[in-house]
Amino acid sequence: MARRARFWRTAMVAMVAALAGAGAAAWAQTAAPPAVPAAAPQQPAAAAPAAAAPPAANVRIVFTVLPSTKKATVMWGKKRLGIIEKGKPLIVARPRDSGPLDVVVRAEGCLPVQTRAYTFADSKLAVKVTPLDQKNMLLGYREELSPDGGVLPSGGPDGGVR
Repeated sequence: MARRARFWRTAMVAMVAALAGAGAAAWAQTAAPPAVPAAAPQQPAAAAPAAAAPPAANVRIVFTVLPSTKKATVMWGKKRLGIIEKGKPLIVARPRDSGPLDVVVRAEGCLPVQTRAYTFADSKLAVKVTPLDQKNMLLGYREELSPDGGVLPSGGPDGGVR
């Protein structure tokens, strides 16, 4: 036990010494200004980099649906944003930084898909729709209950217990 404690004490002392040495070396490099030759010719100031253009007032959100052979409707609450035609995207223009859009994409014969589109930059959203006959392939799918709620008829294993 004493040997292990002695080992950890010496290891900690060595680590603190190494960190202190590294910190002192870094401080020495930043404390001394770099040596500049006295006869260095003055160069003209480089042209200022082109000022970045301010971002546009609106953003473009491009909605597509996979498979592209489906026609889908994009709803934002009760408001219909548009229809995604077969093989074509839907482009929606929104004010920049106006908050996220929680949309529902509905295609005929498929499950509705809820997703979110953000308005802080232009974005593309590809929504994969699942046909109703393939819904058991989705993560979290639960088998539908029978009309009687899964209750066994009387006379079953627990039906006669009083």
